Amino acid sequence: MSGESRRIPFDVEISRVIELLANQIYQSPLALLRENTQNAFDAVLIRRSFDGGFEPRIEVAISPNAITVADNGVGMTPAELEANYWRAGASGKNTPEARAAGVVGTFGIGAMANFGIAGALAVETESAREPVRTRSEVTRAELSTSEDCITLQSLDAIGSPGTTVTATLEAGSALSVDEARQYIAQFVEFVDVPLYVNGELVSGRVPRDMLPSEQASWHEQRSAVNLNGLATTEIEVLGLANGELRVVLDDIETLPSSGRPGRAVLTQGSSAVRTLRSGFGLATISVPSLYRFGGVVDLPALQPTAGREALEARSSDLLQRLFAALGEVVSEIASSHEEVLENQAFLSWVVSGKRYQLCGGLQVSVEPGQQQRRLADLVGLGYPLRYYGGSDQQIIQAYASEDHPLVIVSRRSPRRDCEMGYLQRVMAEEVSDRPTILEWIDGARLSVELGAVAFRIARVLAEDYFVEVSVRFARMSHGVPLLVDQSQVPPALLLDPGASSLAPLVELYKNDFFTFGPFVKDYVRAHVFPKISNLVPSSTREGAEAFLRRLRGRRELFEIDWTDREDLEAIWEKYAQGEINLTEAAQRSRAAPRRSVVVVRPEQAASIASVVPALEDSNPDVADQGDEFAPLPPVDRRETFTDALILTGDQSLNGYSCFLALSDRAQKESGEFFFQPHTTSIVWGGQRILFVFQHHSGRFGLYYDVQCPGLVADESGGRRFRTSTLLLKNRVFIPIPSELAHSVTPGEGQRIRLDVRCDVLYLDDGEGTTS
Repeated sequence: MSGESRRIPFDVEISRVIELLANQIYQSPLALLRENTQNAFDAVLIRRSFDGGFEPRIEVAISPNAITVADNGVGMTPAELEANYWRAGASGKNTPEARAAGVVGTFGIGAMANFGIAGALAVETESAREPVRTRSEVTRAELSTSEDCITLQSLDAIGSPGTTVTATLEAGSALSVDEARQYIAQFVEFVDVPLYVNGELVSGRVPRDMLPSEQASWHEQRSAVNLNGLATTEIEVLGLANGELRVVLDDIETLPSSGRPGRAVLTQGSSAVRTLRSGFGLATISVPSLYRFGGVVDLPALQPTAGREALEARSSDLLQRLFAALGEVVSEIASSHEEVLENQAFLSWVVSGKRYQLCGGLQVSVEPGQQQRRLADLVGLGYPLRYYGGSDQQIIQAYASEDHPLVIVSRRSPRRDCEMGYLQRVMAEEVSDRPTILEWIDGARLSVELGAVAFRIARVLAEDYFVEVSVRFARMSHGVPLLVDQSQVPPALLLDPGASSLAPLVELYKNDFFTFGPFVKDYVRAHVFPKISNLVPSSTREGAEAFLRRLRGRRELFEIDWTDREDLEAIWEKYAQGEINLTEAAQRSRAAPRRSVVVVRPEQAASIASVVPALEDSNPDVADQGDEFAPLPPVDRRETFTDALILTGDQSLNGYSCFLALSDRAQKESGEFFFQPHTTSIVWGGQRILFVFQHHSGRFGLYYDVQCPGLVADESGGRRFRTSTLLLKNRVFIPIPSELAHSVTPGEGQRIRLDVRCDVLYLDDGEGTTS
């Protein structure tokens, strides 16, 4: 009936819980070995907290089919066995007494973890507080939350407190004894209770054993050191001859106190920290620190996750804050030893705290003579102290003398920052590493040839790039061939007449004036444009959008060719038959006229040298260009006319020895795009070669899709290429990589038919999105 209600029980599917424990919370099937050993260790710690006279011992027996863990710890009464051990989620170790004893586990799910691989579990225990002994057992198949399944049998006490847990594996399962032994040894090697595995002692190591050696150039000890209010500790810092530091901590008391004192041993360069609680292994984690400390940390405040594979977030945070505070203390102690100046982490600490006064012992190079001197020894010698952070020999020779030595600062950080910080602190003068004008070349010293070069460069920039500049000549430091001073109006282009890239222009003006003009254009394209690209009007958003509107507007001037009619008829026939809707038909119709055909015959091929004899590779120096794939203008030869559709030959431009002309349609509609600086990417696969040219503003681009009659390559590929578009009076040629040249080059008596499509590619719609 409507309105009735009832209660239902919350049930637990035991098999599923066991599966989760075995496969997800406890990532290793050997977790039962660790859990039972940890419980045995905790039982020993609790008994030792009130009965210091007994001799603790834990014995682990491992066979392929069973694991037995026996201890002589506190043991359990029948009530404790029932209330804590056999109740998942309950633990008898969540007490002040247990925590003070330093127990490791408090989750209360160790018994359940046994059933990840165990088919049966037996527990025999005798309490150290009451003379009672109990045996209890259950099989995995009998586990139930609704029925009595665990047997409890009272036995006569024998006066031997402790607990023995035996886990028998399921039929068909077997353990590797060696693997199991190695597994448990990593958790117990630092516990201070004798622990035997199959009769062999595997415990008793101390963290200090982790030090590679005790040999050190120096060591210092401090007592009652406060780590930023987080803990107090006894600390020993050891320094090696190479500056490396090692740290030993004893009697670590976290604040507020959380049980027995902790300890740690740390070395540089690892960042991997094995965490312990009362000597029992928890998890290995990475703790970020300036010194990249790694090693062993044993703290009672550390709390593992339920699966013991990591630490809880609060414990990880505590370690990070402790390591940060420890870095400050260690650095302060080490700073009085000059060996530590070879330690990059220490120098980073100096920079972070601006403690440059500690760097007086750094050895620096002093010119002339490449002397090695301590910074502190250079102060107060009676001459102005100057330093230089570059490598230009002209600068060094100009400023370094016996009367006024010059400190050459290291080029590697953080040492460079330390040296400069110390020198600035003692009011030393810095010699600038920025290029400077050493000498102006003007007036009577300016030759006719240089004047002609300056005039032609300024004209090319004004006519082809719409940029007004003043061109001047000067000898510059650092071997810089050209500089652009944009602080002036108009901007000043400064050229060093001794630059190797300028010398050919001077020679051409004197000896071959016909090729002088084209070579100046190449010089501007390769060397000057990368320096002034941001001044080109179309590099701005407004300029790019204006150019794009003009490019798109050109399409309206041309009618559809008769050869496009078949494509249009096919599209509208599909619409009439209901295969496509009206919107799709309109979209396809707009795209169809963009498709055209180029037929290349042998007689339409010409050599590069015969069409553009003044063409040469225009690879600028790396220092001039920076990124070889950066936007570049075309190679401008608009004074040259050709009927050729393909250019090949031994002569090459930037590594290309094959160039393909755009189709007539693409030339009419989009040829103007290539007047602008752009980047070039080429992708190929199957029978297609796809060119993607991006405008230097980054706001739009152009794609040119070439369908070849055969396979263009055995494997598809693609990458960015150096822009080498060739601009002639009546043609625009795009470069073809050598591995694809055969696809567009006709052989004798052969003709190649290329289906091409060209259209604007919208890379940026002005709102930061692409389409």
